[in-house]
Amino acid sequence: MILTSLDDVRPGMSLGVGLHNREGYTLLGPGVVLTDEYIGRLRDLGWGAVWIDDPDTRDIPYEHVLSESTRLATTTEILNTFALTARETADLRSASTREIRAALKSPRFQGAYEDHPAVQRLLGQVDIVVTEVLDRPVLTGLGSLRSHDSYTFQHCLDVTATATVLGRLAGYDRPTLRRLAVGCILHDIGRVFLDDTLLGKRGPLNPEETRRIQEHTVLGYLFLRDTLRIGVLAAHVAYQHHERKDGTGYPRGLTGANHIVHGLEIHVPGQITPLAEIAAIANFHDSRSTDRPYRKAAPPDQVWQMIRDGAGTRFNRELVEVFLSVLPPFPVGSRVVVKDGEWEGHTGVVVRLGREDKHRPVVRLLSSAGGDRIEPFEIDLTREGHAIAGIASLEPVPA
Repeated sequence: MILTSLDDVRPGMSLGVGLHNREGYTLLGPGVVLTDEYIGRLRDLGWGAVWIDDPDTRDIPYEHVLSESTRLATTTEILNTFALTARETADLRSASTREIRAALKSPRFQGAYEDHPAVQRLLGQVDIVVTEVLDRPVLTGLGSLRSHDSYTFQHCLDVTATATVLGRLAGYDRPTLRRLAVGCILHDIGRVFLDDTLLGKRGPLNPEETRRIQEHTVLGYLFLRDTLRIGVLAAHVAYQHHERKDGTGYPRGLTGANHIVHGLEIHVPGQITPLAEIAAIANFHDSRSTDRPYRKAAPPDQVWQMIRDGAGTRFNRELVEVFLSVLPPFPVGSRVVVKDGEWEGHTGVVVRLGREDKHRPVVRLLSSAGGDRIEPFEIDLTREGHAIAGIASLEPVPA
């Protein structure tokens, strides 16, 4: 299978991986032949890419850190918790942060969530996610398929999975990983307090809109700390996931370390917690890898390089080193173009990762430089000196 931008999908192509709506119900199953009507509807719903099954790529597997059953069940519980919160806080959408802060501490709000089945089911799914990651701590480099409507819930899940993998590789124990996962799965819950038109705005934000958007970190923190009362470390993941190591992030401009910390250092006042530093990397990776209303996704190798460039300034340097050591810049199933040599301009799909160098995978070429289909053949970049670049669609995304 090959991950294909919806812009490049044509009638007659077959889905390789089924598509689900945000409630988890199947929209189109694997093997469905796409029509103009289906493609148009997917575009209207905001799907950016789909997995296509064809004879040239049928042997290439689709892999995810989590099992499909866990992804569907967890996404459903994230949706249920967000929906519950949206109902309970509907009259606070236009309230000030001070008014929201007071409301979230009130007995009414705390009582509404105390031992609520939706929250308990979500926390149960977090345990399953952590267990699956501990059993298979790998990163495929590709996130879940999603529409604009399901973006937030899939984003929260993929950030959780990625952060838990990174936390395990950084040496944290299971109780700490659970705190990290709880914070990540609800890191954007503060967005529930914001107006939907603001969240979906396609154009640039004015200063007041920017300030309001940035408040989602504070509101999420207050909600997790004062209403759900799920623990300070988990709440600080929501509070600090947009902070930057050099102090240029928000909401408080905290600074961070450039090394992986354990023990008492995890609680240093005035610094970004290491769990939030992990969440910041996972959040950035998933956000830049996905289509948004205001911009297209960047190819995986560009996102990889963005994270590398941010090491030591935006992100914790040692955490970045650990993350990039296991994150493939050219994931299996992703589309690439040859940049030089005999096959310059030819496009293809990554078939296997290089054993010694993740930057040098095995690529199956499918199209000529002019875009015509060719008889597929493979080149092993560990043996051949060609350079490649990822492409999110047949029109490369600018760096």
